[in-house]
Amino acid sequence: MNHNYSVWGTVESIVAAYKIMDENGNIVPDVESQVIVRRMLTALIRFFADNELLKVKPFDADGKLIDRQYFRSEFTDEGIALIKRKESVWLDSKASKKNPPDMKILEKALAEIRTGK
Repeated sequence: MNHNYSVWGTVESIVAAYKIMDENGNIVPDVESQVIVRRMLTALIRFFADNELLKVKPFDADGKLIDRQYFRSEFTDEGIALIKRKESVWLDSKASKKNPPDMKILEKALAEIRTGK
């Protein structure tokens, strides 16, 4: 059994999946959705980095996202607990789509995890 499974794919691989059909019936990138999803996922990774939930540095010295896959071993136990408890709720929320994304759902869940609730 693989204990070091993939937790997050690359941002660009997820973003690339957002497509729409144009007026000619061609499948084309859904640029509007891609912008929102890229911003949302980058904010999620930044939240995990800022709260020391990742064991790797997801941003380079210039603050640019290093787009890569993330595996179980690269998250703290609190990070995995937060993913299990609230990540999908946040991703599906209107808060995640805001500019900038509203992190309150994750902040509250992380505080509960850290206080043992």
